[in-house]
Amino acid sequence: MEEEYVSHPLIKDKTVQSREYQNNIVDTASKKNCLVVVSTGLGKTLISILVAANRLQQFPDSKVMILSPTRPLCAQIQKAFEESIDIEPEKIVLITGKIRPEDREYLYRKSKVIVSTPQCIGNDLKHNRINLNDFSLITFDEAQHSIGNYSYTLVAKKYKEQCQNLLILGLTASPGGTEEKIKEICKNLFIEAVEIRTEEDEDVKPYVKEIKTEYVKVDLSDNLKNAQELLKGALKRRLGKMREYSLNINSKKELLQAQKKISRQIATERKPFLFYVISLIVETVKIWHVLELLETQSVKATRIYLEKIKEKKTKSDKGLLNDVEFLKALKIIETSEEHPKVEKLKDVIKKEIEINKNVALIIFSHYRDNIFNLHNLLEEVCRPVVLIGQGGEKGLSQKEQIDVIKDFNAGYFNCLITSPIGEEGLHIPSADTAIFYDSVPSEIRTIQRRGRVGRTKVGKIIFLITKNTRDESYYWSAYRKEKRMKEVLRNMQHKTQHILSDF
Repeated sequence: MEEEYVSHPLIKDKTVQSREYQNNIVDTASKKNCLVVVSTGLGKTLISILVAANRLQQFPDSKVMILSPTRPLCAQIQKAFEESIDIEPEKIVLITGKIRPEDREYLYRKSKVIVSTPQCIGNDLKHNRINLNDFSLITFDEAQHSIGNYSYTLVAKKYKEQCQNLLILGLTASPGGTEEKIKEICKNLFIEAVEIRTEEDEDVKPYVKEIKTEYVKVDLSDNLKNAQELLKGALKRRLGKMREYSLNINSKKELLQAQKKISRQIATERKPFLFYVISLIVETVKIWHVLELLETQSVKATRIYLEKIKEKKTKSDKGLLNDVEFLKALKIIETSEEHPKVEKLKDVIKKEIEINKNVALIIFSHYRDNIFNLHNLLEEVCRPVVLIGQGGEKGLSQKEQIDVIKDFNAGYFNCLITSPIGEEGLHIPSADTAIFYDSVPSEIRTIQRRGRVGRTKVGKIIFLITKNTRDESYYWSAYRKEKRMKEVLRNMQHKTQHILSDF
């Protein structure tokens, strides 16, 4: 069947494929402040482009703005607008904090389409460098960030105050697993309608590429199991002591929340037992982290972290180095063989290259020390490159991040090893296989990782899981949260007005 394309005065010919679900969403989003929740790869940016075209046609003297959390994402969006919308390229601008304030003011005046990070716009709003009164649309990409004090909230509030012909579009693949969080997003973006599509919807199924899923499981070696049990023992003792102070901890998140709570108490109360409790919590956080590295990452990454503990002189570090179980585990790790995942990963990559010599792989790993370790070890089996965030001495600037993605898409590298920076929103069309080196307990991050493949062709996802470790528990935690999120969204689809009026 011949492809149909969108016909619109402001859309270039044969650049945007016409899809029924997309057209229905655009129709709603062009009239009401709308939160659009669609699976990754179903064209969130194209929806933004079509709504922008409608608004610019309706209000010819107006401008539109698209906000996205990072510069690499903004650069991709700018390119998509240049390719599809029929406006002079020089009027489609990318605004960043690296541009001088007076130059930004000039660009705001001369442009029709502004793509920027919310922090930059928020800062310029505070200093009166920009007024939003002539913007007929603001799109909030990755709208799940529209909570708390994130800049999206400030920009949306100012937009509502300054503009008469305002329209807000929120885009996300994964708003979160609770009705409370989705309500908060809707409240902060002044949402009036919700449009939701998942792979199960009939009008979406024709456009969903097949994604095959494989599970590769490994066992820890006996040495590493011994170290694991010793660390669990040290962890259990400390969690037991915390219960004596009415701190019942069941997760890393609860542990970090307790740390913040006690730190706030110390600031006002200065009671001796609070200093004991905070030291106990810090020791527990560090043991938890060592266990996570040992179970899910690599021995090399675990050793790097343990060396940092040995070099420091804090009370918590001394407490750990005086703990018999912790010291026994440390000595085992110092002399142990590498994590079985590493060799298994090499085997998986060799197999994928044998099946398809042009395969483009993405490997997700949460921790940088492990990412660099994998990069060094994988050079013998593929052409790897690292994509990480800006922080730290080895961090990549946003320009370097964009260059890495370009080189990977061009085929100079066939394996992209990435931290969480590679999970959110990035369009990497060359990728056809994703390897989850570790599992994450977040349904949002799991959905975003999956969304990096199967966009333009059949994709494959390979979960690398260490049995009887956090890998398994994190996998099932994300699975349950995603299932619940879809149930909440399906209910919202049928009860939109009830939910949105019940803030």
